[in-house]
Amino acid sequence: MIQSFSGMFRWLFLFYVMLSSAGCTLEALLEKEISSKITDEVIPISITMDVGATKLIEPSGGTPPFIYQASTSGYLNTSTGAYTIPVNAQVTNETFDVIDSTGKKFSVTVHRKGFREFRRIELPQSASQDQNYVTDAVWLTSGKVLATAIGSDYEGERWATYRSDNDGASWSRVDQFMGYHYHGESHPLAMTAKGNTVFVCGYAYKYNYTSADPLSGWFVRKSTDEGTTWSTSDHWWENPLVNHVCYDIAVSPTTGYIYAVGFTESTSEMFWVIRESKDDGETWNTIYKAAPVGGGGEEVAYQIKVTPSGHLFVMGAANSIMYFLKGTFSAGAWTWTPATSIPGAQIFGDYQLRGNLQVLDDNNAYFSCRHGVSGKVYRTTDGGTNWSEVYVGQNYLQGMTVTASGKLIATGGSRSPTSDWKVVSSSDGLTWTPLDLDAILTAPKEPHGITIVAHPTVNKVLAIASNKIRYQASVAYSNDDGTSWSLASEIRFQWAFYSFVSKIIRTSATQLFSIWETGDMDGNWPWVIKKSSDNGITWQDADHIVTALDDTKAADIIQGHDDNLYVIGRKDGNALIRRSADGTIWTDVHSFASTAWEYAFATDKNSATYFAAKDGLNIIIGKTTNGVSWSAIKTFSPPGGVHEMGFSSLNVDTVGNLYLLAIERVGAAGTVVLHRSTDGGTTWVEALRGPSQPSYWNISSTLKVSPVGEIYVYEGASMFRSTDKGGAWSAYTNVPSNVLDIGWSGNTAYFLATDPTEGTAVFTEGFTPGSWILIESVKQRFNVGEIAGEYDVELMENKFYSLSSLELLLNYNYNDAYFGARSILRMIDTSQ
Repeated sequence: MIQSFSGMFRWLFLFYVMLSSAGCTLEALLEKEISSKITDEVIPISITMDVGATKLIEPSGGTPPFIYQASTSGYLNTSTGAYTIPVNAQVTNETFDVIDSTGKKFSVTVHRKGFREFRRIELPQSASQDQNYVTDAVWLTSGKVLATAIGSDYEGERWATYRSDNDGASWSRVDQFMGYHYHGESHPLAMTAKGNTVFVCGYAYKYNYTSADPLSGWFVRKSTDEGTTWSTSDHWWENPLVNHVCYDIAVSPTTGYIYAVGFTESTSEMFWVIRESKDDGETWNTIYKAAPVGGGGEEVAYQIKVTPSGHLFVMGAANSIMYFLKGTFSAGAWTWTPATSIPGAQIFGDYQLRGNLQVLDDNNAYFSCRHGVSGKVYRTTDGGTNWSEVYVGQNYLQGMTVTASGKLIATGGSRSPTSDWKVVSSSDGLTWTPLDLDAILTAPKEPHGITIVAHPTVNKVLAIASNKIRYQASVAYSNDDGTSWSLASEIRFQWAFYSFVSKIIRTSATQLFSIWETGDMDGNWPWVIKKSSDNGITWQDADHIVTALDDTKAADIIQGHDDNLYVIGRKDGNALIRRSADGTIWTDVHSFASTAWEYAFATDKNSATYFAAKDGLNIIIGKTTNGVSWSAIKTFSPPGGVHEMGFSSLNVDTVGNLYLLAIERVGAAGTVVLHRSTDGGTTWVEALRGPSQPSYWNISSTLKVSPVGEIYVYEGASMFRSTDKGGAWSAYTNVPSNVLDIGWSGNTAYFLATDPTEGTAVFTEGFTPGSWILIESVKQRFNVGEIAGEYDVELMENKFYSLSSLELLLNYNYNDAYFGARSILRMIDTSQ
């Protein structure tokens, strides 16, 4: 028993020792785990900053100095801890780590307040109202027809290629090309085809060229799939500050080589240029560069064709006379005959074109052109050695083609004093028969014939003319070798000339209404109200009015005191108000004679809806209490010494007082005057008058009511505020200069102003009283758009749009001749 007890004691003692040892180890492990947890703990911190602001990141509870992890955006200075958000920065959250001197780790999230993109509204392109000058056309063996044109918008002239898959009945633009820059011009002048591969040649230049740039560059575009996709095949220039222009392009029927012709120049003379590609436009080489006549005058090669034996026939000009040049390839080299003049053919043409050369065989060729005020056709029967005049008629002839049966047809007409459209045809090249196309076609809108193209295997012909009226291209079609013709279609250069969204309102959580100002494909500018039921993602017509007088404009839209929708604008010489319960059915509710285009709405949600209309020299104030009966309740006429009155704003405050911000003109000077009515517009008093400004037409002014009912007025020089509904006014100091508009998101005010340094920009008050933070720069937004290919981005009407108390928008717009028009809505993001 004793031994047994002793053994048990030793076992217990050993167990105790082991337990004690384990306890120490466990304690150490627990201490280590706790220490590790303390070390690994990450303390989250959230900071909200305005775009354009700088803040020193020093987490509360941390011990400096701090170690800063680099931010993804690069806005954090890891040496100083200063976090700076540039103006116009993307409004997103960013998280990075900061560690203090004790090893404590902080996860800092910066939320950027500023404008973020809310919606992009795609606007329709309309028909150009400048030019759509078709320069050439080609008919492929597949049956597709392609045509090139120089179209215009308000920024420059544009390279466009169109295609028709149905014998010219309809057209789509398949290539649009800017050789150098949007602010410049790109001109396609000629085209040819080799099977399904199409080549177009021309030139381009930019307005803001430098001393290292050419005045213009030579371009060839290429498509290997009948015009579906395009690439630049040749971009050639040798010397800066001189021109390089490609005028015509042709395919050799024997070798399949491609030849392009044009000119370049030095500081003292001009040179004919011929370039050759032996690999379908992959590479090009200059095979001819010379002044074939000499004398330092104008030397330009205009037309090139290749004979069945591979000879090059080139027509050009020197010293105002047309010349012919012939190239022959033999024994590995080109030889050139001396240039010979075309008797009586001078360097005249239509716009940039100078006639058309057609080659029948190695000996016979024809050239249509303009000489003085006459259209002429010249003929050679000896390979270009001699040329004779075989037809004279019309004011000019430009395009010419050879039909599948071998008939020659040229097109032209006159441009002055009135335009007309002629074709002349000949089966033998000697006897020519003219036909007056515009006399037999329906409403071709004063066209003048430019180009003509024949199907390669059947007797179909398309003649194309540019219109003097509305500047589109009329297409005439013949399926009997040019004997009879019908009007097939118009080729329209669709652009987006100053299309924009001018007003947007919200009527529910998902429903928006807007006014669109955009032309249509007939050159009209209709009254257009659009509706979106998915919060601005897609838009449909709610109201669309086109009149014969093309005299419509929707100016303002509002959800009135009775929750009905009202639109005011102009139609056929009268002011018009239309009403709808939900945007589906609209009715005219008020109309009155008006010569003006300026109208505005305001509403007192408790009782009435008001309008202001500029009528001649006066301002009319109107009112309705039932939405159906409207009456004029006040006419503001120019007081003594004042020549005219206009207005910039109509508004109602939170207790129903009505305000009109008017502008009085005396000569060229203007003065902003605030008028106030406390009895629903019956009587008015002058509440505030600004100083005289030098230009009536360029005064900045705004009138806004804040969410708490304060009235803000900028009268061209100073900002004033009233806290008692317009009774008393005090100067609101330290505001940005030249305030254009004020808007609120919640109770935070944002000022759209023109700053001497920053230009037009959005500011808000900073953390320090009297300081201002730049939130959004319109100038920088313009630069961002240029980089993204959205050229000439501008802020529409220099004002905010407010969809609700928390939805403050800026409406940017850009119009591009190729890529369409968009309104880009950016909303202030003030979420914490």
